[in-house]
Amino acid sequence: MSNRVEENHIFPFLWMRGEDESILKTEIEKIHECGIKAICVEARPHDEFCKEGWWHDMDIVIAEAKKYKMQIWILDDKHFPTGYANGLIAEKYPERKKTYITTTVADVFGSGGYQTLDVSRMLRPTIGYWEIGNPVDMEERANNKILAVVAIRCANGHLFHEETIDLTDKVEGNYVNFELPKGQWRVHVIYKTKTDGGNDTYINMIDRESASTQIEAVYEPHYKQYKEEFGKTIAGFFSDEPQFGNIKEVCFDAKLGKPKMPLPWSDELQQMLEEKYGTKYVNYLPYLFEETEEKEKQLQIRFDYMDFVSKLYQKNFSEQLGNWCKAHGVEYIGHVVEDNGTHSRLGMGAAHYFRAMAGQDMAGIDVIGGQIIYGAPTQTRKQMTDIDGEFFHYALGKMGASCGQLDPKKKGRTMCELFGAYGWKFGVRDMKYLLDHLLVKGINYLVPHAFSMAEYPDIDCPPHFYARGNNPQFPYFAELMKYGDRMCKLLSNGLHVASVAVLYDGEADWAGNYMPMQKVCRELIEHQIDFNIVSRDMLTNLKDYNGKVENNVLYMNGMKFEALVVPYTEQIAVDFVEFVKEHAEFPVIFVDKLPDRTVNGNNLEALASYEVVKLASLSAELKNKDMFDIAVDTEFKDLSFYHYVKDGKNLFLFLNESAEDKFTGHVTLPLEYKVKYYDAWKQEYRSVENDSTILKDQKATKVSLELEPGEIAVLVETEGEVVENLHRSFAQQRNECEKQVEFASWNVGKVRAIEYPNFGETEQVETLEPISFKDPTFSGVIRYESEVELDTAPAEAYLYAEHVYEVMKVVVNGQEVGKCIRPPYQMDITESLQAGKNNIVIEVATTPAREQLKGMRPPFDFNHETLEPTGMYGEVKIFYNEK
Repeated sequence: MSNRVEENHIFPFLWMRGEDESILKTEIEKIHECGIKAICVEARPHDEFCKEGWWHDMDIVIAEAKKYKMQIWILDDKHFPTGYANGLIAEKYPERKKTYITTTVADVFGSGGYQTLDVSRMLRPTIGYWEIGNPVDMEERANNKILAVVAIRCANGHLFHEETIDLTDKVEGNYVNFELPKGQWRVHVIYKTKTDGGNDTYINMIDRESASTQIEAVYEPHYKQYKEEFGKTIAGFFSDEPQFGNIKEVCFDAKLGKPKMPLPWSDELQQMLEEKYGTKYVNYLPYLFEETEEKEKQLQIRFDYMDFVSKLYQKNFSEQLGNWCKAHGVEYIGHVVEDNGTHSRLGMGAAHYFRAMAGQDMAGIDVIGGQIIYGAPTQTRKQMTDIDGEFFHYALGKMGASCGQLDPKKKGRTMCELFGAYGWKFGVRDMKYLLDHLLVKGINYLVPHAFSMAEYPDIDCPPHFYARGNNPQFPYFAELMKYGDRMCKLLSNGLHVASVAVLYDGEADWAGNYMPMQKVCRELIEHQIDFNIVSRDMLTNLKDYNGKVENNVLYMNGMKFEALVVPYTEQIAVDFVEFVKEHAEFPVIFVDKLPDRTVNGNNLEALASYEVVKLASLSAELKNKDMFDIAVDTEFKDLSFYHYVKDGKNLFLFLNESAEDKFTGHVTLPLEYKVKYYDAWKQEYRSVENDSTILKDQKATKVSLELEPGEIAVLVETEGEVVENLHRSFAQQRNECEKQVEFASWNVGKVRAIEYPNFGETEQVETLEPISFKDPTFSGVIRYESEVELDTAPAEAYLYAEHVYEVMKVVVNGQEVGKCIRPPYQMDITESLQAGKNNIVIEVATTPAREQLKGMRPPFDFNHETLEPTGMYGEVKIFYNEK
C-alpha cells in the first residue's frame, strides 16, 4: 500500500448521520488538529447509507481528507454489528437468511409399546404461556424442515447416556411411529429453520453465497463510486463485531449445550459432518444439545462441530472479504466480540479468534465500556454486563498482539478500538493509562471511539472527544493522540521478544473442562515473563507462519520461544499430540494436569513423560530453567514490561499498573550496551545510570527504575551514544531541591468549554478546595492565577500540584510551559521563571461528567458510578534550587 497518502496509526470513528456540510468539515478539522491523519467513517446509522445522501457526505469527507492528506477507512455496514449487509438480505435475498438447526423434544418414560408423535407440531419452539402473542414470521416458519428424529437414552438428572436411535426413516407425513427399548428416552425432533433463531435480516457467516451479500451490498457500491480512490485516499474496510448471531440474547455463555440455543447450519457444514461421521452423523446431533454421562461422543461431536463452523467462518466470511479487498487494492481490518470467552463461542462470538482474524490485514480487538479499569485488574466488575477483569487485563491485549505478530499477513500490526462507552467521566487521564496498558501488551494501531457530530450531549456511548466544542479536555486529547501515534510508530516494523508461548484456549473451551488461558497469562505477567499466545493451527501448520522447531526452540515469524505452556484442558486435539510427538525435543509444559483424553479417543501415551507444573509454581519453574528475558530485583506483580527490537536496537517498556503503589527497584536487561530513557510525551532522551552485570551467563546491564502509579518508562539501547541530561524520577526532582515556595492566594475563575476562554469574574481564595463543593454540576475549565517572588532566576524549578481533576496546563509569565494529563502533576518550569515577580496561571480541565447532572442524562442507566471532585486543591508548591 505504498501509494497511500500517509500511513497513520490512529483512525478514530467519525459517526455520520447526515450532518450539515459545515459541521462535517469542522469535525474533520478538529480531528486533524489532533495530529490524526486517518479516520474510519461509520454510519451510526445513516438513513441513506450507500445511497445519494451517503455519497454526498462521502464526497465531502474525501475532499477534506485530500485537503489534510488523510486516509479513510469505511465501517462496512449501515449499523453495527457487521453482517446486516445494508438490509439486502431482507430486501433481495430472503433465501440467504441465516440457517439454523434446533430441536424440540418429547420425553418417553416407561417401557414397551408403540408410540406416535406428531412431528408437524414440533417444527417450532415450545413456549411458555407468557410468550403467547410474541411476533413470529409464520410464513417463513412454514418452511421449517425436519433434519432428523433421534431418541437418546436418559441417565440420571439432566444427564443422558451415549446411546441413540435414529427414527428419521419412520417419519410418515406429520407423524413418526416407533417402538423404543425399555427405559427412559428423550426424542429429539431436529429441524432446519431460518426463523427460529437470531436476527433473520443478517447474513449466514458459514454460507459462502450468503456471506458474499456483504460484498455486494457495501463493498462493491463503494468501489463503483470511488474506484480511483481505492488504495489511495480510501485505505480499506473495517468489520465491527461480525458474529454468528444464532441467538438474540446478549450473553457470553453461547456454548454448545446452552438450553434452547439454535445452532448455525449450512449445506457445507452438513457435508463436513457427513464426511467425518458418515450418514449416521445424525445420531451424534443430540449431543450438541444434551449433556451425557460418558462424555466421549459428546465431547467429540462438540469439538468437531466448533472446529468445522470456525473454519467455515474463516473461509466464507473473513477470507472472502479479505480476498476481495486485496484484489481491489485496499486492506481489510476489524475485530470480533472477544468478551469473557466469547472469542471462542457462538452467539455474539465467531468461534475461534485466530481463524476469525485470518482474512484481515491487521489483528483487531476492542476495549470499551469499562473492560479495563486502572487499579482493578482481577475483579469481576458490574457494568452493562459482568466483566471478567482477569481476561481483559491479562489476556485480551496479548491475544490480539500475538495474532498481529505471528501471522505474516498482518506484518506485526494489531489494532484496538478503545475508549467508547466508558462514560463521560472517562477523561484523558484515564485514557492515558488505558493506552499505555495496550502499548505494553503490543498494540500499535488505535481506533478511538468516537467523534460524534450529534447535538451535545450525545447519549450514544460517550465519551465523545470534541462534542461540538463541549468537551473541556479536547486540547489534551489532541496531545494524547500525538503521543499515541509516536509510541505506535516506535512499536512497529520490528520484532517482539518473548520467552515462551502459551496455547490458545479456544479449542479447550469448545468441549470439556479447562483452565482459561488468562490464569496462565496472569501468572506470567505478574512475574515479568513475557509470552505470545499461539493457536493450534499455528503449531500444526508451521510453514504458514514461517515456523520451525530447531535446537529445542520454536521459531515463528521471526520470533522464538523456549517452551510451550499448555493450560489444563480435559481433551486435546489429535493433531496437537502429533505436533508434540514430531518435536519431542521441544519443551512442552502442562499446567496443573495432563489432558484426560484426545478428541477422538484416549491415546495420550505420547504426553505421559511431559512435565506438569502447578499454576502457582509456573513462573518459578520457568525461571529455574532460564526461560525468562529480564530480571527484577523487587517482587512487584503490577510491573508489566514489553521487549521490542527495531532497526537492530532493543527497547523496553515498563508500566507500573498499580493505582496505589510506587515501584522502586532494579531491572536487569539482556544487553551488552547501555540504555537511555525516552520520554515520548516530551519527545526527549535522557541518560540513566547503567551498571554492567551478568544475566544467564551473558553480559547484561542493570538499571535503577522508579515508577509512580500509572507511570510508563521507555528504555532504548544506546550503543555508546552520549546523552547529556540525566533522567530523574518525579520524587528525585522534588527531593533534590533545597527550597520551596507556596502560594499565598489564588484568583479563581471558571468557564464552560464552549465559552472558553471567557472566564468572566474571578474569586480570590487563600485555601484551595474542590470546585465541586460549591458547584457540583460544573464541567469546564478552571483558571487559577497567582504570583511568586524569587530573589534570583533558579537553577532548576518544579511546579507541583497535589490534587488535580483532572488535567492541567501551566503558563508562567505569559509563556505556556506544557500540559500534564496524569499524576504526579509536576512540571519543570525552570526556563520560564525570572528574578522578581512571576505570574503563574494553571488551567484545570474537568471531564464533562458533572455537567450531565443538570438533566442531560438519558432516562436509563447502564451502570452506576461515583464522581470525582473537580479543580485543584491540596499542596501546590514550587520546588527549586538557586544558581
